[in-house]
Amino acid sequence: MTNKLPCHVVRDLLPMLADDLLSPQTEQDVRAHLSECEACSLIYKQMTEPEPEIEEDSTEVDYLKKVKRSWKKLLICAAVIVALIATGALIYTRVQAAKADIRYDESSRTMVIYGKDDTDLKLPDTVNLARELDAQFDTFHARVNLPLLRTGGEDLATYLPAYLGRTNQSIKFIRSYLKENCPDIDLADRAEKLVELSVLPDNEYTWSEVEDRIELDIGDYYWHREEMYVLALLGEKEVQWKQLGYAWYLGVCIDPYNEVTVNGLGHLENEPYYEAFLRGGGTEDPTPENYKLMNDAVSYLCLTKGMNWTGSTAYESMPLYETALYSGPKKSVDPGNGMSVMMATSFIAYLSEQYGFDTVSAFCFGNGTFEEAFGTDWQSAYDSWSAWIFDTYGE
Repeated sequence: MTNKLPCHVVRDLLPMLADDLLSPQTEQDVRAHLSECEACSLIYKQMTEPEPEIEEDSTEVDYLKKVKRSWKKLLICAAVIVALIATGALIYTRVQAAKADIRYDESSRTMVIYGKDDTDLKLPDTVNLARELDAQFDTFHARVNLPLLRTGGEDLATYLPAYLGRTNQSIKFIRSYLKENCPDIDLADRAEKLVELSVLPDNEYTWSEVEDRIELDIGDYYWHREEMYVLALLGEKEVQWKQLGYAWYLGVCIDPYNEVTVNGLGHLENEPYYEAFLRGGGTEDPTPENYKLMNDAVSYLCLTKGMNWTGSTAYESMPLYETALYSGPKKSVDPGNGMSVMMATSFIAYLSEQYGFDTVSAFCFGNGTFEEAFGTDWQSAYDSWSAWIFDTYGE
């Protein structure tokens, strides 16, 4: 969340900046203002420029330096008092932000974290007594029902900082990736908005865009928070193969902070697609690249065995229109909706490698046809992708 400081506040804080007395977050905000405000920047430059040397009697010079230092200290103290009076709440918030304001409300059993980024967050053991978490990070505000989380046997005090930190890093990564690779798509602007994230029981996946924020309810889908976030950025009320494939590709196969691969891919040797996965060059290392290869290997089985073979999740071999996340027409004329989520992910990855991520993004974010986007029809592209899957992952 961005807090822009007015000029009169910045000028009160300049003496403290010059003497390195500001908290890290306040210093960041002041320097951000200076980078944009020529008037304040000039004042700060004049304040910090070396004083010209004057050849005078050394005794007199020493005395004058002492007097000047005394006046400087007095001015700094005065500026501190003025700044605290003028922006007391702001300074208090900033100082708390640097130290992390962490509280536990016994009556509501809520752990509150405010004004902290994802670096070196330490939660007290009292978090294990909490039922709900209210956390404010620099890219999102989250309300989390703690009993809903699957911590893998870890204490919440250990698990939560890692989960919250990765959530913050994922949003930052997706934001910067879209900005760098899709500068002509308005998605990058939407990705700059604060995310209001709700992880509460019985929440179905829903999203809405309200002024300067995106409200995202993911409930038990918290494990797939990146994909849910990308779907919200896509802005499609009706989710079909291209949206799901794109969300899984960007949110898991590219994002290095995603929850799925960071926590491991499971025991792949027990999966029916394991041999194809190895033939494609996969290992069990928790990396986005291995998750991408796993999607390809799953696609190979779907292409050879057909759909609805037994897998660990519904996303492997069930047609999209049979999965909970699909919201398009059940009998769509688009043949892509007959793929599984993992097939759609593999297909989107293939299209990105062939035509560029920006071209695929424009197709997924826009309303144009497949042929308009790629210069070929869907079936021809699907056949080329299928042939590549057979060549790469087949026996």
